[in-house]
Order: sequence, then C-alpha cells, then structure tokens
Amino acid sequence: MAQIHRLQVETEVKSSAAKFYNMVRNNMAELTKAFPECYKSIEFVEGNGRTVGSVMLWKYVVVSPKVLTTKEKIEEIDDKRRSITYKVIEGEIMDIYRSFSMKIQVSEKDGGGSLVKWFVEFDKANEAVPSPNHFMNLLDMASKKLDAYLLSKHERTMEATVVQIQSIMILAMPV
Repeated sequence: MAQIHRLQVETEVKSSAAKFYNMVRNNMAELTKAFPECYKSIEFVEGNGRTVGSVMLWKYVVVSPKVLTTKEKIEEIDDKRRSITYKVIEGEIMDIYRSFSMKIQVSEKDGGGSLVKWFVEFDKANEAVPSPNHFMNLLDMASKKLDAYLLSKHERTMEATVVQIQSIMILAMPV
C-alpha cells in the first residue's frame, strides 16, 4: 500500500516574487548558470518547458561527484498563485521512490523580497529508503543561488544602463 510522505522547505530571498517566479516559469534552464556546480544541463525533451505536459531532462549532482539524471513533467501551472508542480517520471530517483513530485510556490514577503516554498511528495519503494533530505537541501540552495543570480543580473543591467545614459549625455554635450 502506498504511503505518501511530504516534506517542505522555505527559503527567504531578496528578489521580488514576480521576478523569481518569472525566472522559474520561463527561464529554468538558466539554473545551470546560477548553480553550475550542481546543475549540469536542463533540456526540453517535450514541449517548451513553459506549458503543462512539457518534459525536462535534468543532469545534476546532489551529494557525490556522480551526475544524476531525472526526467520531470510539468503537471500544473498556476500563475495567479505563482506555483508550478513537477512529477518525476524517470531517473535514478525512481529507483528508490515509487513516486516523486515537487511543487514550488513563490509569494511576496512583507517588507520586500519573497518566500520560496518547495513541497515534495514521495512514496518510498520500501521502509529502508531514507527521506530525501539531501534533495530538500538542494532545493533550498538552488533557491538561494537563483536569487543571487537574479540580483547580480539586475546589478549588471543597471550598470549597463548607467553607462548607456552617460554615453548619451557625453554625445549630446555641445563641443
């Protein structure tokens, strides 16, 4: 008989909920740039990665130097609640879990920034299988790395804008 277990991790980030969710919703492949020591590649096997039914192939490292592979299918997208649900359909993780799904939900935080919540539901293949705490740590760290990436990307954009404005002002100055 299946026994569904649930874990949750919450991460406070400095990025706005809209900005963070937009990155997860529309540019998840950039996670390889934000967290390259863990995420080696993210490919879209079916669909574009932005619609329900899309399938993504992830290559990543959790604990050891061994690269793991996982195929995930987008099960649900709720833009109003800023949440996406994924179901693992293939990969090493399915060797020890009968089912494994995760949901991300991003909400505004009072005083700025946002709260990223990951919910994981899984059914162990047997009672000797440990809970995926290492995976929860990975999701927490990925949220932090993605936030840092978004903030540094914003800073680079602001610096480039300032340089462009300065260049325009110099060109507009009378000789």
